[in-house]
Amino acid sequence: MMRSYLTNAQLQLYAVHHVKLGPDWDYHLKDPEVNRLYYFLEGAGKVRIRNRDYSPRPGQLFLLPAHVEQAFSTDTDNTFRKYFCHFTLTMGDIHLLQLFHVPAFIEVADQEWLEERFLKLIELSRSQSLTAPLQIKSVLYEILTQYLDQALLQENEANWGIEAVTPAMTKINTIVSYIEANLGEKMNINELANRLHFHPNYFIQLFKSIMGVSPITYITKKRMEKAQLLLATSDLTVTEIADEVGMSLYYFSTTFRKLINLSPSEYRRYLKTK
Repeated sequence: MMRSYLTNAQLQLYAVHHVKLGPDWDYHLKDPEVNRLYYFLEGAGKVRIRNRDYSPRPGQLFLLPAHVEQAFSTDTDNTFRKYFCHFTLTMGDIHLLQLFHVPAFIEVADQEWLEERFLKLIELSRSQSLTAPLQIKSVLYEILTQYLDQALLQENEANWGIEAVTPAMTKINTIVSYIEANLGEKMNINELANRLHFHPNYFIQLFKSIMGVSPITYITKKRMEKAQLLLATSDLTVTEIADEVGMSLYYFSTTFRKLINLSPSEYRRYLKTK
């Protein structure tokens, strides 16, 4: 479930800075609109999240989810110096880091690496380069990936889980699992909606609100991902791969070219040159 959500996530950076806090840094957020990353370099103080108090130390990276109540303060005689960034990670209407129960902080293994990434984010946030928005997402994804990978080492994955799965999300997850297990079968909206006893129009709206894309777009995306894997790892013909993903040869080839900018055969030849 978590992998499926992260696959369809949208990432947006709103602010990134390096600051030396004043002694008056003491406030409370009931319903923050953005996620926060705080990388503490020096100083002392308190962070409160999910009704638990922490005393951040230099070298710790905190991840504070959107829409989760938080409070902060710093020692007036030894204020924090830190890097921070504000960002959103969403899938449809869902703020994913509010949903996932991941550790509040990690002990940074490579502090030089992380500081370089924050400095790069600051530089890119001020850049007028055409590709700066793409580079920002790349660097921020690097930091988040490092956080999640290291968090897995610090805390058993079984302790993560999902914070607040609604009945509607559970139903959509059932359909997502069905889609991914039956990519070679014919599927239509009425059939999928009937599995949940939903009206097709309501099903489409609900699916898009949770997954961020329509059911048809999601099915097509998953079919193309499977096709790319088969082109790279199997000796199946293009016709056989079209059958494996439940599409006619013509529609498969047309859709593949539209999304990948290469025909299936061209894509396979391209892979052999790498």
